[in-house]
Amino acid sequence: MPKWSPDGRQIAFNSVGGAAGLYLIAASGGDPKSASRHGGGELRSSWSPDGAELMYSDIPWNQPQKVAVHILHLATGKVETVPGSEGFFAPQWSPDGRQATASALDQRIMLFDFATHTWSQLAQGWGLVRWSADGHWVYYLRYQDNPAIMRVRISDRYVEQVASLNGIRLTGMFAGLEFGLTPQGNPLITHDIGIQKVYSLNWNSQYGVTGADAADRGLSCERPKGT
Repeated sequence: MPKWSPDGRQIAFNSVGGAAGLYLIAASGGDPKSASRHGGGELRSSWSPDGAELMYSDIPWNQPQKVAVHILHLATGKVETVPGSEGFFAPQWSPDGRQATASALDQRIMLFDFATHTWSQLAQGWGLVRWSADGHWVYYLRYQDNPAIMRVRISDRYVEQVASLNGIRLTGMFAGLEFGLTPQGNPLITHDIGIQKVYSLNWNSQYGVTGADAADRGLSCERPKGT
């Protein structure tokens, strides 16, 4: 989940595996620098508009009872936990820096107001979100029986469907949880167009052969119709 800094000079990303954690790397390349403060348990970083802080959450499937949203102050290395964010994960800072979204473990999309330090429900839904460039809308994915790209208006919580995802198989590191918006504001998804095929193999073990003469010995391999 790489994220460009507002000035375009750095990229924040999450590493998995033996060196799991939150890292920063110069856009021009070089050695990544660890920004982890929770032992590699950080998820989905989001830059503040001025590039001075990174907001992230704990990974919800590790220890759900300890999940919360945190802010890392890059200049000092200090970490603060966002008030009332227990049980929330995958935060996303608004373009003007005045608000932030997060997903709740009970499948709600929450909105945090930095002025009042309060959370409120933005929409009933599951999945990661994207802010529109003007900060007026929040986009998210709807799953289960009627998958779709949805959006909710910040001013009045009006929810509408942007595009149906019926018949579209999402792919990606987190099975389609991550998606984006183009500079024009159009949703951008990763679509699995299918690379697996199903084959049937008919063979007679008495021959015990392989290779080019298989067809001459009664072996056949064919792709079933409709797969």
